[in-house]
Amino acid sequence: MPASSDQMDFNFAGDSRLADGERVETRCAHCRQGISVPAWYAAETQLHFCGGDCRQAWTAAEPSFEVRLGQTSKRRGANWELQAQKARERDGFACRQCGISEEDLGRQLDVHHKIPYRSFASNVEANKLEHLIAVCPSCHAKLETALRRELPLFKHP
Repeated sequence: MPASSDQMDFNFAGDSRLADGERVETRCAHCRQGISVPAWYAAETQLHFCGGDCRQAWTAAEPSFEVRLGQTSKRRGANWELQAQKARERDGFACRQCGISEEDLGRQLDVHHKIPYRSFASNVEANKLEHLIAVCPSCHAKLETALRRELPLFKHP
């Protein structure tokens, strides 16, 4: 993990779902052990894991959402490129975190899944615009690091 990815204090201003601390009981999608997850997270996704090892084992065992079209690979589903472009357009081609524009950045912005892609049962649900935001590479790395801290079930071993 790059050192620069730990430099941001993730701001959830106005988002009380992380602050309320309400948790629900569910089962790990891989080992079926009982686990507790944030209630908001349980409501938004069907896949929950007790830790990084189970998440990785499940990912390795389950077929991915990868679609091969000729020589290209659509790792985020066949609708990813279109939805990512729509997210950039909706966000005015500027990073939703720091505000830098694609023009100033000198490249196309990344598009971040606010809830990890693999948490969804289908790419159609994962790639809905409400789950996507346009961000610069630096802010993207910071968001991913912060998400791993908030949801330890996504930490890598």
